[in-house]
Amino acid sequence: MTWEPIRQGHFEFRPPNFTTRNISPFNPSLQPKVEEPEPEPLRVIEWDHMNLKVFYPMALTSTWTVRTCLYPLAVLRARLQLQKQTSVYRNTWHAFKSIAKYEGARGLYKGFWVTVPQIGTSFIYATVYEKLRAYLLNDLGFTSVAGISSIAGGAASFCSQVIFVPTDVIAQHMMIYNYADKFVGGSDKRILEFLRNNQASGTLGIRTVKAVYHCDGLAGFYRGFWASSLVYVPSCFVFWPVYYYVQDLLKKIQNEKGFLLLDQAIAATIGGAASTVATNPMEVFRIRLQVHRSDYKETFDRIVRNEGWTVFTKGLPPRLISNSIYSCVVMVGYEVVKRFCVLPEYKEAVVW
Repeated sequence: MTWEPIRQGHFEFRPPNFTTRNISPFNPSLQPKVEEPEPEPLRVIEWDHMNLKVFYPMALTSTWTVRTCLYPLAVLRARLQLQKQTSVYRNTWHAFKSIAKYEGARGLYKGFWVTVPQIGTSFIYATVYEKLRAYLLNDLGFTSVAGISSIAGGAASFCSQVIFVPTDVIAQHMMIYNYADKFVGGSDKRILEFLRNNQASGTLGIRTVKAVYHCDGLAGFYRGFWASSLVYVPSCFVFWPVYYYVQDLLKKIQNEKGFLLLDQAIAATIGGAASTVATNPMEVFRIRLQVHRSDYKETFDRIVRNEGWTVFTKGLPPRLISNSIYSCVVMVGYEVVKRFCVLPEYKEAVVW
């Protein structure tokens, strides 16, 4: 409202002019602006945050690429763990030089194509892991991220053994085929003898499948299933707590100003190393059980008698290198894939 002076000091009342655009009480530009709250940072991307049609192909591709690059280390680890003490190779470097010199790249990738079905384990692992995480978090009210991941990871690892064990059994026999006499002996050589007597019946992979079935039946493909589970399930119980503990530690050191993806890479490397060291004796037990074809008690007695305390370090260097690199690259790749696969409404909240 305005008051305007007139003659002799009087004032005239004039009503407000609501037709004037600049002072209209209904003009949105004059209304106080309400700032929308910024979305909370999304540090852990859950199952319901992602576009699964994009997630699965990208996750499987990244995981399998890393497996392919690191496969030679699996061959080194297998041969070092199967030999009695240092009867064939003095150390990891000696094993690598010998295989590369006398067998070439084919020796370092012996049994690789048999492990191709293991790409299915990535699908199984990712599905069980993410779904169980979501169930524990949302339905059961678990609050510990490390605890949730340990339980979900252990369950996912156990389920993936359905594919892992048969392909590992076949691939491991193929890995030592050229020098099998140096790695197995006595009654353990039954599969080897079958392979040598049937050299004209197909590729080494097909002949190995036939040999395992001929000697042990279908059960032979799942030899050491429980031993394998006792490697990979406890491995998750070590890896995930260490992974999140290191992340939290780095976060405190950097006052929450660090680069999350780099923190995850460091945490995954340390977690992979810790879980590898913790499970190495069971890994030696598993591979000898599967390749030497002895029972659980006999395998244990042989390891104690022939290896003693060295079982804790047998084949550890290549396995440590492989698992540390694998954990780092796969976790970073997995986290990057998850970030690219988040639904549009969560993209602004993603923390890199």
